[in-house]
Amino acid sequence: MSQPLVAVALGLVLCAVVATLLRRKVKPTVELACRAALGRVRPHLPARLRRLARAFHQRVEPDTVREVLVTGVAAGIAWAAAETLHLVGPVTAAISATLSIQMSSHASVREGTQRLVGTLAGIGFAVMVWGAFGTTPWTIALIAGGGLAAGRLIRLGDSSATVPLTSLAILVGGTAVTETFVWQRVAATVLGIVVGVILSPLVSGMTPLERARWKLAELSSEIARLLRRLGAGVGDGYSREQATEWLARSRELDEEFAEASDAVEELVQHARWSLTTSATRVMRLEQTARALKHGVHQVNSVARSMFDAVATPGSPDVPAQIGQVLIAASEAFAAHAQLVADPRADVLEDTCHLYELLDNLREERKRTLRQVRTEVDDTGVLVLTGSIITDIDRMTGSLERSAPALAVGLREPAAGIPAVSEVLPAVRLIWERKVVNSHGTLKRRAFTRTRKRV
Repeated sequence: MSQPLVAVALGLVLCAVVATLLRRKVKPTVELACRAALGRVRPHLPARLRRLARAFHQRVEPDTVREVLVTGVAAGIAWAAAETLHLVGPVTAAISATLSIQMSSHASVREGTQRLVGTLAGIGFAVMVWGAFGTTPWTIALIAGGGLAAGRLIRLGDSSATVPLTSLAILVGGTAVTETFVWQRVAATVLGIVVGVILSPLVSGMTPLERARWKLAELSSEIARLLRRLGAGVGDGYSREQATEWLARSRELDEEFAEASDAVEELVQHARWSLTTSATRVMRLEQTARALKHGVHQVNSVARSMFDAVATPGSPDVPAQIGQVLIAASEAFAAHAQLVADPRADVLEDTCHLYELLDNLREERKRTLRQVRTEVDDTGVLVLTGSIITDIDRMTGSLERSAPALAVGLREPAAGIPAVSEVLPAVRLIWERKVVNSHGTLKRRAFTRTRKRV
């Protein structure tokens, strides 16, 4: 047993090394090579083939393709490892590995732990019911219903079904449930979980921190694109069909924010057990998510105001001067997206660029208000302008993190394992010097901008 155990352990270590290299080294290189090759081959492909490839790319997400491939490989590795260890029912390891494949290792560990608890509860429940009543139709009904209830009582969530499924699956092994059978069943489940944890990072190709950054940056970019379309529409004139499309798009941003929020929440859970993800970065991204949530609400309000102006008879028109303010807000959200997407989020040049765009947005707002008040006498138009300008002001405060509403309902960071940079004195000293220098540079540049204004 020792030799197969050593072989399986070395194999899993090799899988972990290969998975790490694939995610960090091989994947970026392959992506760049594929893009370069596609750029050279694309002009020579038939138009029909290009259309088919474009349609396939739009309908099939890369994450789905990677999940299918990784799940198949994980099931095969788990089966082979269980066969090597001569465990009873290697299919249990394959099933466990298949169910353990998640978007990150932390999610895989969490789901796998719940499934392991459900497996133990299911075995215990089945043994208890068999010992008391034997194998009858009523026993099967009791195992199925009672096992699901037990899973709910111990709060396994979606893994509650594991309890009755495990209990019923024991019937396949026969009525004689020995101690060896139980422990090998548990070992196969654990083996599948380990394989899933090792290979899960290959599904998304990103760490929880990278995925949260990417989702938030994409959301900020989408807000910027919609604001630019709104601004161009106000300046050039827009139809009801365009306003309907913009309003529908603004409502779709709620779904994109939900995905970004889930990614941030996954990062929060991951950071509690991570030695490399500092609480400072997590808190910063949580604040970013809160700011973008307010931004989604404000852009939806602007789109609704523009829709009502063209769809409701007798409603005041949106003045064309508002278009420049919306475009300025779009530029600020685009710069914010670049800042969030940058893994070096403390780069002060990008931060100062964002502040400069926000200053320009305020100046554009003041100029537009003066112009509208001077050129327009319609009270309804002035009220509509004030409503849109209020939404723009709230967007500005959210991006600048100065809006008081951002602090309402802010939760305290949960206790967890601190990152290495927060524990080791040398690393912590370097980090603190970097933060102090960054804040000092920011203050000096802000003071310089203030003096230039004066």
